[in-house]
Amino acid sequence: MSRFSLLGGMVAALMAAQIPLALAHGGEDHSTPPPPLAQVSPQTGTAAETEMFQAVLQAAPGGVTLLYLADTDTNAAISGADIQAQAGDWQGQGQPTPQAGVYRLDWHPLAVTDVTLTISAQGRDDLLLIGGFGPAQPAAAAAPAPLSWVWALALIPVLGLPAALLLRRRRLAVLAVLVLLLPDDPALAHSGHDHGGGDQPAAPVAGQIITVAKASQFLVGVLTETAAHRMAADAVRVPGRVIPDPVAYARIQPSQPARVVGDPAFPLPVPGQRVKRGEVLVVLEPTLSSLERSGQRGALYRVESDIALQERELARQESLGGVVTVKALETTRIRLDQLRRERAQIAGTALGRELITAPVDGIVADLHVTPGEVVDPTKVMVEIVDPDRVRIEAVIHDPKIAVRIGAASATTPLLADSPHGLTLLGVSPRIDPVDQGIHAIFTPQPGHPPGLRIGMPVDVHLEVGTTHLAVAVPRQAVIDHGGASVVLVRVTPESFEIRPVRILRVVGGVAELEGVKPGDKVVVQGMDQVRGAR
Repeated sequence: MSRFSLLGGMVAALMAAQIPLALAHGGEDHSTPPPPLAQVSPQTGTAAETEMFQAVLQAAPGGVTLLYLADTDTNAAISGADIQAQAGDWQGQGQPTPQAGVYRLDWHPLAVTDVTLTISAQGRDDLLLIGGFGPAQPAAAAAPAPLSWVWALALIPVLGLPAALLLRRRRLAVLAVLVLLLPDDPALAHSGHDHGGGDQPAAPVAGQIITVAKASQFLVGVLTETAAHRMAADAVRVPGRVIPDPVAYARIQPSQPARVVGDPAFPLPVPGQRVKRGEVLVVLEPTLSSLERSGQRGALYRVESDIALQERELARQESLGGVVTVKALETTRIRLDQLRRERAQIAGTALGRELITAPVDGIVADLHVTPGEVVDPTKVMVEIVDPDRVRIEAVIHDPKIAVRIGAASATTPLLADSPHGLTLLGVSPRIDPVDQGIHAIFTPQPGHPPGLRIGMPVDVHLEVGTTHLAVAVPRQAVIDHGGASVVLVRVTPESFEIRPVRILRVVGGVAELEGVKPGDKVVVQGMDQVRGAR
């Protein structure tokens, strides 16, 4: 084989190496092109804003234009607005759409023009000019992919080097050069594969501007609040608990040692049972020693003897007619009635059963006795409460705070409808020896939501004065971003800046910040959605 034939074979092999190979992989079907990726968020439009309103115009299919109207301070969508629009020779009115804050203009721009809007909404009127609004720009065509044979054409001049080496019979050098000249296969990314080498979209950094279309803002409910000087209530949190109202609370105890009797006519109540005042709750039978019982029986016999004598005396006086004075007759009757009550008292309490009745209306909270149990006067048998009449007891460990209490509220994680407004009833003048705190008593304000139960732990928030904050926003507006505290400031109707801040102090639900200026529109709702926009 001649040297030139060998050289031609090498060139042919080198060019053949550039022909792409059809390799099967991943079970994909390449007969049809992959579908286009879905658009994550709508395109931005042309925007303008005043001290009252912000408006965004966006050309839409069908020869119409969509108008997004929002409040400048809160970024809330505004519905029910009267909008008069003028663009060149065209005039029209904004028609509301089913989506809040979105209006339709039956007009489509053919060239860049200025649009004047006259807006009346929420009792406010304003004139707004949007300049430079034009038709949507078509998407740029994608550049064609390079052809594989271009590589072969580019290598033709380079083949002179291996040819010269071949003529000098340096076959080993020829092979080495040819191997080095062979290019690697290009790494092509295609749908459904993660090759681990592509650049991922970088997370927003502090100071970066994030663009979010107004349609997306309305969809996720992005709201803002103006940073400003504030007077915030200086509040402290102290522990507390729910206690019963003494007027609607009863702890029933026996008056003497006795045994609980299980009487079918008067069954023991159960917790949760509603009772009325005067209703029999417990039947007791006094427990007396033999000596005490003998003394009570002797007293009963004496009373019964006196009753018999008084009855005979009354009968004798009544039989005499007018001989006995009226005064003497009344005295005998009174004495007889007194003796009868005394006999009933001795027989009913000391020697008979005692019926314990409910002193107030309410619900039985606890029952602490069972039939046959012997109780003494210190034993609490039944507790009755009115669940609608409760109080809050707070424990304050700082005497200076105890004399500066203003408004107050109670919260608890056990109830979703917290907080409960409280009214101060009084502050104890002494320090409790058990918890070493000063007890303050509050009552829930009228119309408070139900759900407070006796014994429930609560957090009592006491307002003890006011504090001046230079520039403050709601505390939830400050978010963590890469280990730093930042807020999102709306700089245009469709752009937000990641602004690093430093929290100076937090008073209640308000944070005083360094890094924002009065008048900045800070996002207070939808922060994560805005920060996650790309």
